[in-house]
Amino acid sequence: MNALAQSSLPSWRPRLIFGVLGAGFCAILYQSWQTQVEQSGFLRAQGQQRYQRQLPMPAPARGEIFDRYGQPLALSVPSSTLWVDPKVFAQQQARWPELAKVLGISTAEIGKRLQHSGSAFAYLLRQVDPQLAARALALGIPGLHELQEYRRFYPSGQITGPLLGFTNIEGAGSEGLELAYDHVLRSQAGQREVLRDNHGHLLSSAPENVSHPGQPLTLTIDRRLQYAAYTALAAAVQRFAAHSGSAVLLDAHSGAILAMVNYPASNPNDREHYDPAGATDRAITHTFEPGSVMKPFAVAAALDSGSIQASSRFDVDTNCFRVASYCIQDDARHGTLDIAQILKYSSNIGAAKIALRTPAADLYGLLSRAGFGQSVGLALPGESAGRLPAYQQWGPAAHAAIAYGYGISVNTLQLAAAYAAIANGGVYVQPHLLKGQQGEERRVMAASTAAELRSWLAGVVAPGGTGFLAAIPGYTVAGKTGTAAMANGKGGFHRHQVNTSFVGFAPAQNPRFVMAVTVRDPTQGWRYGGVVAAPIFRSTMSVALRNAGVPPQAGSAQAIRPRSIAEQQRWAEGAGDVQH
Repeated sequence: MNALAQSSLPSWRPRLIFGVLGAGFCAILYQSWQTQVEQSGFLRAQGQQRYQRQLPMPAPARGEIFDRYGQPLALSVPSSTLWVDPKVFAQQQARWPELAKVLGISTAEIGKRLQHSGSAFAYLLRQVDPQLAARALALGIPGLHELQEYRRFYPSGQITGPLLGFTNIEGAGSEGLELAYDHVLRSQAGQREVLRDNHGHLLSSAPENVSHPGQPLTLTIDRRLQYAAYTALAAAVQRFAAHSGSAVLLDAHSGAILAMVNYPASNPNDREHYDPAGATDRAITHTFEPGSVMKPFAVAAALDSGSIQASSRFDVDTNCFRVASYCIQDDARHGTLDIAQILKYSSNIGAAKIALRTPAADLYGLLSRAGFGQSVGLALPGESAGRLPAYQQWGPAAHAAIAYGYGISVNTLQLAAAYAAIANGGVYVQPHLLKGQQGEERRVMAASTAAELRSWLAGVVAPGGTGFLAAIPGYTVAGKTGTAAMANGKGGFHRHQVNTSFVGFAPAQNPRFVMAVTVRDPTQGWRYGGVVAAPIFRSTMSVALRNAGVPPQAGSAQAIRPRSIAEQQRWAEGAGDVQH
């Protein structure tokens, strides 16, 4: 019966059974192939997303910045950063109070650091003292980790603050030289791939991306001269209750910037009290009408164009020299003056008459070659080109006024560079900040003209000249004072607000150094360039000459002060610098 029943089964049923089994096996094979081949990338990514993380490796040190003698100006010092794995650390909330106590923050602040974290990495506290981090880690709280980082430190603080700028928390340059040369100084952080088990514990593997340290920079700055210039400038700004000041010291022949200082200045090490105004490098960003420090360039243009001779004399014996509708004045009537006396007594009338004899195109051309109206080219943030109107726009009044420093705006670095051309035989050398660089050169005036100016400007610093307070015992100093009324924004000038300046070089006939000083809006005492700015020059230049081993000049007597207070005031006032 069984044999009969079995023999009577339809023949298709075994085939159906084997077919179903075969189809199932094929489906399994296809699914396996799809999983291993077609979906392998997706599934691998899902696994990595659950168990693998890319965590930042500690960035190497940012490139250091040194002065010309290898003294550090900006360093990267080791610091510790505390970070957490939010998934693990959130489960330890009961222990947050003891951590908060060690770190000096609240538990609420700890919670805020985790709110917006969607990864296995969240910063808790950046760039803290390694000892503080060690005390926090000693608590043994799961999910709390340490990352070694670097924090920027500036040994000279505010003395170099506006020049160097600073970096942000990520180590990128934010201002000043740190920003301008960020591509050189900045280090490149790597990453490491880590595996996390089901409990959230991290299992590290080898680094994936290699990190690269930043490159160092060596500047032309001399830290000793930077300090000398800053302390002298700060003392003067405080003494005369001025708004601010800046100073630049150059090598007379190479254009190397040996000091560039500002006051007030922010300390880049003190981020809590950061003041944007104090971080500004006014020596290159702040422009102003310079006043009588422009007179030597009007003289140079006139001499080079043949409009006057070195022996020319000018009648300035008037209370008002009228040009168009403007009355140009001196503080006193001087009679007839030669060129040396026009500079020594800072006669506005004399300078105006010289300029009006000179073709406007010639005067404009010399001022342009001296660097006015164009950026010096340091490539630092905010560097200003100043303003030199095209000579086609000048009327007679503007033509005359530019000779004594009105209708033109400059910055302190431009003044120093222009006077360096006088000191350097009439050749302008582009200032630079990086040691080993050499700036472009161009002739500004004839060598004979520069030689005449050096002699005449020495008379400005001699007894009886407006710049006698810049005199240095044992050396012959050359320079020029400037005191210019500040524009009031209404087409006129403030009666009592002035910019004071002194620009000069030493030794006068064989210059080594050039320095420009500007002090904005002094409000106490005599508000003249010869009183406010000249002593800053004297103090700093004395240090520069001594440090460079420049021997005192034979036969150069100590500067003689005027005998009477009345004479001292008159000479220091600049003989009409603020009149126009």
